[in-house]
Amino acid sequence: MISNGQTDLLELIQNASEMSEGLVRMDAVRRLKRCSLQRMDALALSEFARKAEDPAWRTTAAQVLGFHRVAKSYPDLVDGLVGAATVELDPEARKALVFSVRGTEGAARLIDHPEAEVGREASTGLPESESTWEQILDAYFSGLSSELESRVLRTIGRPEEAAAWVVSYLLRSSFDTASDPTDRAALLFRTIDQGLAFNTLVDAQDGLERTHKQIWPGLARRARKRVLLELFTNAVCVSGLDLSLAKALADRVLASRDFLATEGRMLRSVLKGLSARDGEQLMIVLAHTFDESERAAKLRLVELMMMVGKEIPDAMATVATIVSDWKDAPPEMVLKIKQSRMGIR
Repeated sequence: MISNGQTDLLELIQNASEMSEGLVRMDAVRRLKRCSLQRMDALALSEFARKAEDPAWRTTAAQVLGFHRVAKSYPDLVDGLVGAATVELDPEARKALVFSVRGTEGAARLIDHPEAEVGREASTGLPESESTWEQILDAYFSGLSSELESRVLRTIGRPEEAAAWVVSYLLRSSFDTASDPTDRAALLFRTIDQGLAFNTLVDAQDGLERTHKQIWPGLARRARKRVLLELFTNAVCVSGLDLSLAKALADRVLASRDFLATEGRMLRSVLKGLSARDGEQLMIVLAHTFDESERAAKLRLVELMMMVGKEIPDAMATVATIVSDWKDAPPEMVLKIKQSRMGIR
């Protein structure tokens, strides 16, 4: 029921609709853009957007709600507006209702709507939060049209926090609506920031969610981190090395004495797939880090650079050059590099 006191506002909505004459409509639109909406106004507009007899009125009311981002100020309106968007038959009113919940998690709930234009409109108004990304990823793994999937993938990789959100989702989701999530997960790793994805995977604790519940066919959850690391490695090999991953590797070596020992196998898998150009870029980052590091850190960095040199052609010559300029380089390390260049392992 429309509350008393909002009659003027609803009259403006009617005047601003497509059915009004030009000057009347222009004046109403101008006034609606400038008005300050209180809670009772928001309730009246929400009611009108969902139930007004004329679809042009429903469209205008929903557009005003979206323009003023009313649903963000009054989250209790979101469910009703989302519900109205799912059953609205008029295409313009439906699109406007989706617009009315922009900036809220309600937009994410409309991503997989059967009408393509609803998903497109919803994808333009997604708030950047982990809970929203979880809803988007649920829809992504359930299956979307190729056009919307491409749009969603571009959206998913946009915020800086996306890599941690995505990897966290991949580590714990049950994938109830996906028969085999492997290919879709692989695409995600080609979309998100490599450095942040790597750090999140490395920091994940394998033993936290041990169970025999199946995720990928034939794969128990306790093996999930291993599989995700393999998918990540393949994505790096396909897409090439990002500068963020090179910096993450250098930072990890600086921060931990045990990193190369515990993650050496995975690192070698990554390095084997890199191109000569990627190897060169990685060596540049490591060399810059090397110059600014203390002796203990330099020893670890040289060890990593030697791993790079063994996997990527001609990289060992760069390692030898860097170490030759290091006055305090241990003789045994210099010998080891010389032997590696000669093919002696």
